[in-house]
Amino acid sequence: MGLFASYDQSVEFFRDNLGMGEVATVIGASSVSGFFVAACNLPFDYVKTQIQKLQLDAEGKLSYTSSFDCAMKTLKAGRPFKFYARFPVYCVRIAPHVMMTWIFLNQIQKVEKKIRL
Repeated sequence: MGLFASYDQSVEFFRDNLGMGEVATVIGASSVSGFFVAACNLPFDYVKTQIQKLQLDAEGKLSYTSSFDCAMKTLKAGRPFKFYARFPVYCVRIAPHVMMTWIFLNQIQKVEKKIRL
């Protein structure tokens, strides 16, 4: 959802409203898409990381029984923004990957049009 919707809407915005050229549109839209992918994925990555770091407490019990339990306990503790604690770092790691994906896809589509595939 964060990948496709943000890219398509950004392409329309940059091309139609700002009148940007093709290269600038692809780079700008892929940057926006990278940001939204990070924003959509980070809560799931946070829960996954918490589950991976689980250790038994003094009584021999785990803090969380499932991924859903981890998410609910985090929310109940009144910390919905805890999911986004390391957003800048995550965004710097994920956004370039997303950007390169869109840039390569755009180039592949150009080649396909050129050779009429």
